[in-house]
Amino acid sequence: MKNYIFAIIFISTLNLFSIEYDLEVITLPYDSLNIEDIVVTNFTILARSGNKIYKSTDDGENWKIAFESELKVNQLYSKDPHTILLVGEKGMVYRTMDYGETWLDESVEAEFDIKLIAAKDYSNYLAISGNQWFFYKRDLDSAWTIINKSYPVHLSSLVYASGQYNFGGGSTTRDYYDRGNHYYEFTMNVFNFSGTSFGNMTIGYDWDGYDKKNKVKADSLRLFSVNDSIYYSSIDNGECYVTYFESFLFSYGSAFDLYKLKNDVAIGVLNYSDSIYVFSREGRLEIILKEDILNFGYKKETINLNIEIVNQIKNPYDKVIYLSSNNSRIYKMSIYEPVSSIQLETNNLIKQYNDKLWIDSEVDIIGVYNYIGQKLNIKRESNNFLEFKPGIYYISFEYRHQIYNHKIMVN
Repeated sequence: MKNYIFAIIFISTLNLFSIEYDLEVITLPYDSLNIEDIVVTNFTILARSGNKIYKSTDDGENWKIAFESELKVNQLYSKDPHTILLVGEKGMVYRTMDYGETWLDESVEAEFDIKLIAAKDYSNYLAISGNQWFFYKRDLDSAWTIINKSYPVHLSSLVYASGQYNFGGGSTTRDYYDRGNHYYEFTMNVFNFSGTSFGNMTIGYDWDGYDKKNKVKADSLRLFSVNDSIYYSSIDNGECYVTYFESFLFSYGSAFDLYKLKNDVAIGVLNYSDSIYVFSREGRLEIILKEDILNFGYKKETINLNIEIVNQIKNPYDKVIYLSSNNSRIYKMSIYEPVSSIQLETNNLIKQYNDKLWIDSEVDIIGVYNYIGQKLNIKRESNNFLEFKPGIYYISFEYRHQIYNHKIMVN
């Protein structure tokens, strides 16, 4: 059930960004759901709250219960439309390839509580129980490989990126008193699994810290896979740090801190043309220019989305984001024109004449998209014109090694 739509136009006082977007509220016809995980594809939405999976095939207009379990469900995961997995207690692993209509039982031994799962594709995935037991399925015809490899950390995140499974958390390396003083030593680690072997890298530590035990959270690490790159966030002393790895090899890593945020948690990261978008649990959107990140400094803009809580984000179409929340709500955010101020110099590159668009010959068209972000097959004519039917469109293009976005409306 869709309740209302409101549009907001935000213009930075620092003249760095402008962003226009709609935020649509989808309310499930069930009371007081805290929607923890969502899957969105082809206007079909799967939403997990507790031990139930709710399904809509018409972008949130109508809903039904697609899965219900007496056992505890820990995660609803999706890699792509054909790779949707669900895990929980007593070895629960289910897979669906028809958007939740049928579920194939691929459970492991009932003694294990499966906490997390991630997938390379529809037939290759890794599941984790606690910080000791790993379950690897190489392909659809193979049985689970059970691996007992203990890590002294709270494994709070698992993603597939850069050709390997990446997971991690924090641990106390030493907790001791010396001459009446309490010392606490802590490390934050990311591990990987290639399918044959494990590796690890320490990404943060606090050594010889005085009385820090209540200030560092071992379960705060979150990993984000964005365009096959790794971002991570962690909390130290009440501040959330978000970091981007330009290179994420375990022998070497180039890290760039994006921002730190007090009393909040990063919940999702997106990468759009010239900017990084970071969504927080308390409903804030941070926008950071990529050029500032690479220069070892950043300027950011903060937009308050007026959402009480954000549990997860999904980005099924270009510039269309779904945010799961509480109170039985999912928010659908459509970003119309995220641009930097440098685009003002490109106004003469694209000109509209009713239902036709003239494109300068120096412009390289990356893609043409409709209002929900689906890529269209619209080709440039010999006289540099594109012809459109009535509607709203977005043009992504490259000009002199810079990428820009242009919105047009055809009546």
